[in-house]
Amino acid sequence: MFRGENSHSLSYEQQAKFIQDRITSVEKNFGDLCVAFGDYARKTARVRDMGDELAKVIKDYANNEIVNKSLSSGLDNLSITLTAIEEYRNCEVQRLEAKVVGELCQYETICKHAREELKHTMNVREKEMARKKVLDKARERQPFNRQQVTYAESELIKASAEMSRTAKGLSEQTEFFERRKLQQLKSLLSNFVMIEMTFHTKAVELLTVAYQQIADINDRADLENFKRKLRSPEKQVSAGISARSLSLATLMNPQSPIKDNSDTASLGRLRSPDKSAAVGKQRSGSLAALMNQSSSKDEETTDSESDEEESSEETESR
Repeated sequence: MFRGENSHSLSYEQQAKFIQDRITSVEKNFGDLCVAFGDYARKTARVRDMGDELAKVIKDYANNEIVNKSLSSGLDNLSITLTAIEEYRNCEVQRLEAKVVGELCQYETICKHAREELKHTMNVREKEMARKKVLDKARERQPFNRQQVTYAESELIKASAEMSRTAKGLSEQTEFFERRKLQQLKSLLSNFVMIEMTFHTKAVELLTVAYQQIADINDRADLENFKRKLRSPEKQVSAGISARSLSLATLMNPQSPIKDNSDTASLGRLRSPDKSAAVGKQRSGSLAALMNQSSSKDEETTDSESDEEESSEETESR
């Protein structure tokens, strides 16, 4: 790069300045991109944390609701689906940090090394120019001192050979720097788009499930159940409650300690970046089973409503 073959070629200084400007430009632009993508990833992580909190609040509401059984079941299913969405969002954050932000952060060191290579080349160039000045002075002041002139010429030849090797290496390094910059920028931007597409695709799928879970809430049945409870609220705490009523109470609050511990542990693991990948597989694998369990729970709830009506009629007849 530093060897011009004609008068139109750039001088050493102009070429060095051009390379220096390219390195500075890449360092600034990649630094700005790194900061912007880093902020994006951190804000996405905050959205994930707020989603976890929302799922927890909905879960607590489902556990505390003992009258509107259909609403309780729907809220419980919705909390599971929202938790799964935030698990995918957690994967999105981790991939952004690894495949986008991490790659951009490396360019601070890459640009530093490129600048050091340029500085070394310019030092070699200055050494060559110094040897040339020594030779010119020797020819001017002692033109007949062949020994000194020959020595100066040999030193200049050595400096020129070193300059030639260094300039060739810098040319190759500069071309490699530019090619790698283009390829990596294209790659990390593609990674960013694919990461976002993957998350939003999964989010749309799960939000569709969430919409159906909300639609499955039987507000009429819950209202009728509320009216029955309102007419005879003492039946909930009656000392002479039958075995059938005990079974109904169990169905109305189907939550088990094991399930509570599992959900709490899952939310805890979701906030841990180191374990979120394994937890994501476990959660994703169990989501279908939990949703199937929720469907069975809805069927049991419908049957329990019929049982409650029969129990109420028997109690009134007594």
